[in-house]
Amino acid sequence: MLAEPWTRSLRLDRGVIAREHALLARTERPSGPISRVVGLYQALLRRTLEHFFPDSVLEVQGDRSVIDLDGCVDEPCYRIRDDGDHLGLDIEWLGTKLTFRPQSPVPLLPTERRMVDTIVRALDMRFRGLFDQDLAGRLERFQYVTEDLIIADFIRPVNPYRIPAALEALRVAALSTYENRRVSTGALLLSTNSDPADPKRANAEGAPRFNARLTAIKGFHRLCDGVNTLFLVDREGEMLRMADIERWSADVQDREAPLAPCPRPYVSHARATQAGGHVCLVLTPSQDIKVFSEGTMLFSLSDARWRLLDIPSKFAAWRDAVGATTPPELALWLFQAALNLGEARTGALFVVVRDRQRALAELIAPIDRMTEEVAVDDPQDPENLSPRLAKRALHHAIRGADLCDMEPAVLESIASLDGAVVVDTEGAVLTFGAILRIAPETLELVRSVQGARTLAALAASEYGPVLKVSQDGYITMFLKGRRLWEL
Repeated sequence: MLAEPWTRSLRLDRGVIAREHALLARTERPSGPISRVVGLYQALLRRTLEHFFPDSVLEVQGDRSVIDLDGCVDEPCYRIRDDGDHLGLDIEWLGTKLTFRPQSPVPLLPTERRMVDTIVRALDMRFRGLFDQDLAGRLERFQYVTEDLIIADFIRPVNPYRIPAALEALRVAALSTYENRRVSTGALLLSTNSDPADPKRANAEGAPRFNARLTAIKGFHRLCDGVNTLFLVDREGEMLRMADIERWSADVQDREAPLAPCPRPYVSHARATQAGGHVCLVLTPSQDIKVFSEGTMLFSLSDARWRLLDIPSKFAAWRDAVGATTPPELALWLFQAALNLGEARTGALFVVVRDRQRALAELIAPIDRMTEEVAVDDPQDPENLSPRLAKRALHHAIRGADLCDMEPAVLESIASLDGAVVVDTEGAVLTFGAILRIAPETLELVRSVQGARTLAALAASEYGPVLKVSQDGYITMFLKGRRLWEL
C-alpha cells in the first residue's frame, strides 16, 4: 500500500523544503561558502539515488564540504563519466566525488545511465534555482515531489509539470477508499490540445485541471477505473473527456506496429503511447502507479519507491540468453507469461535448459520427470494414489504437449503451482510444479539467500537462463549463478 511509506517520504522532504523556502525568500543572491546548503543537497542526492536504485552501491571518494557559489549557479556544475571498470559511474557534484555502481557485477543499462544523469541534473537545477532567479521553471520545481519531477524529466513531455500534478492526484486517490474499497483510476496525458480520436471536438470552456483537487469530489473515483477507462487530459493539463482505452488506442495508433512486451491488462495503455508523445498514468487495483511512454510500461511505483522498468532492454537480454530455439517465440512466450503472473501477484519459476539430458539427470528428480514412463502402483487401491502416481495424474493434463501447442492461459496456470516449469530449447515441457534439486556446493555458496524460490533460481541458472516471479510482482532474471536484472 502507498499510504504510510508515502507519508514518511513527505515528512523527510519537509526539512529540505523549509530550508529551501528560507533561501528563496532572500532578495539578494548569496555568495561565498554555504556548506550547510551543499551538505543538505549532497544528502538529498544520496537519498534520491538510493530511492531509484536501492540495490546499487554509492561510495564517497572525496568530499569538499565548503564551495564558492560564484559562477556555480549560472550553469550546470556536475560531471558524470564511466568508472574505470565500465560497470558504474563516477559523479562529481558540488565538490563531492561519488562512485555509483550496481551491486551485481553487471554493467548499467543505457537507460539506467540516463536515469542517473536525469537525477543529478534535476537536483542540480533545483539547487541552482535557490539562487538564480532567472532559471526557467524555478518556482515550479519546488511545488512537487522531487521523484515525480525526475520521472517527468526522464520522459521529456511537451508540458513537464502535467506529470507531477497528475501523479499527485493518483497518490491522493491511493490514500482514499470508496464504499470501503480501494480505488483505481488513471489518465492519458495527450501531447495535443484536441483529442486525436475526435480532432473536431474542442475542449469545453472552464474545464477543470487534472490535479489533486479533483480527488475531493465525491464520485470522482468511480468515473474511470484505470484499467478499461481513463481520463483524457489535454496539453494544458485540463480534463478533456473520459475514454475507453482499448478503443481509443485502436482508433489512434497503428495496431500492426510491433509493441514491447507488456502485462496483458495494460497492452492498450502501452499502445496508446506508441506514437505522438502521449503519456499514460494508472493507479492499478493493486495500488501501484504505472507510467507508460513510447509504447512501453516505463516506470512503476510500488513498495514506496519508483522503479525504472526498461522492459525492452531486459527482454532483449533474456532473449539473447535463451538463444536460438526451434519455436523462435519461446523466449517471448515465457517472458510474457512472467509479466502476466507478476501483475497478478502470482509466484512462478521458468527455466530454459540448454542440455536436456544433463538437466533430467541432475536438476529434476525422477518423480517430477514427465519423460518417465508411468508405472502401475497399487492397482488394488486406485482411489488412494501413491505420491508417484499423484504427481503423474497432474502431469497427464499436459503430457505430450509443448509450448507450441499450449495456450498462454494454460502456461500461466501450470506455472502458478509451487515449483518450477522447466523447458528445453525445442519447447518441450520437461516438468512443472517441480521442486528442483540443489547441489550441496550451491547451498554453501548461497547460504545467505532468503527464499526457496530464489535459491532454486540460482541453482537452476547453472543449466540455463531463469525467470523468477515473486508474489510481490517483481521479476528477476538469473544466469550462471548470478542475478542479471530485476523489474
